[in-house]
Formats: sequence, C-alpha cells, structure tokens
Amino acid sequence: MMVTNLISNPSAHVTLKPGEYTPITTIEKTPGTPYWCTVWLDVSGGSVTIDNCPGTFSKSQRIGWSFTSPIANPMSLRYKVVSGSPTVKVWNMVMCELGEYQANKALLDGLYFFDGDTMPRA
Repeated sequence: MMVTNLISNPSAHVTLKPGEYTPITTIEKTPGTPYWCTVWLDVSGGSVTIDNCPGTFSKSQRIGWSFTSPIANPMSLRYKVVSGSPTVKVWNMVMCELGEYQANKALLDGLYFFDGDTMPRA
C-alpha cells in the first residue's frame, strides 16, 4: 500500500501563533475520516499544548497523533501557552489517512530523519 502525504508543502517552516489556527496545507479533509498527522515541532522559550494532540511540549521533537476530522477545511494547527513566551515552528509534516499509516507504521516510524517531501503527495 502506498502512503500519500496530504500536506501540500511538507518541508515548509511554519511559525504558529498562540491561540490562532495556522493553515499548514491546502488539501481539504473528508469529514468522518480518521487521519494520522506528524510534524517536527520546535518549541523554544516555554511550553505548549497542541490542539487534539496529547502532551505538553517544550523542546524540539517529532510528534504524531490521530484524529477524525469533523469538517472539510484544510489542515491547520493551533497551540496554547502552558508557560513562558514560547516560539513554535513546525516542518517535515505528514498527514495521511490513518489506515495507510497503520499499514506502514513500522516503515514510517523508522524514518527518524524523515522529511515529508519524500512521499507522493495528493
């Protein structure tokens, strides 16, 4: 099975703004479809939570989470400040259908220096 990255510009460096949804793709989601999203997250100067992603983040790391989209809007991310005055950037982004991710989980999780540009894109 092939995994298609639904992020239109996976290697773009996107700076997020606290409390605001920041678009990261132009591909619309299908309501009711489960997706997997993973990004390289760079947090400096504090700690944050990312909407719909479990955990609190305060360093550079790859994070990933599954979600079911209730709406067709393009993918966007929003964070909330937990402490400090953080700067938050994301890049090397992947969004695919959860079934594609699960079928190829070992391969995708093993790509530690993965950049989202190495996948076929929708």
